[in-house]
Amino acid sequence: MRNLVACLELFRQLDPEMQAQTMVTYLLVAEMDPEPVLMTDLGRRSGLAQSSVSRNVAALGAWSRHRRPGLRLVATEEDIMDRRRKLVSLTASGRRLKETLEKLS
Repeated sequence: MRNLVACLELFRQLDPEMQAQTMVTYLLVAEMDPEPVLMTDLGRRSGLAQSSVSRNVAALGAWSRHRRPGLRLVATEEDIMDRRRKLVSLTASGRRLKETLEKLS
C-alpha cells in the first residue's frame, strides 16, 4: 500500500487536482510504451467515453482543453494510414515518470 500511495503522490505533485481517470489514461499509455496506442484503444481499455479520453490526453499533453499548459507527459499524432485516428505516446518527461513509478513498485 505504501508504494501505491507514493505513486499517487507523484501524480499529485504534478497536478494537485489530477483526477483518477487522468492517472489511468497515463498508466495505459505507459504500459504500451514504447509503442504508441490509439485513442480509441485507450477508451476501450479504460472504459471511458471517447470525449473523456480526449480530455485526459489533452491534460497530459502540451495543452489542456482550456488552452492552458498541459503536463507534457504524452504526445499525439495522426495515424498516417488513417488521419481520423490519433496515436498517443509518452514524451521524454513521460518516460522519466514511468521509470520513477517502476522503481516504486
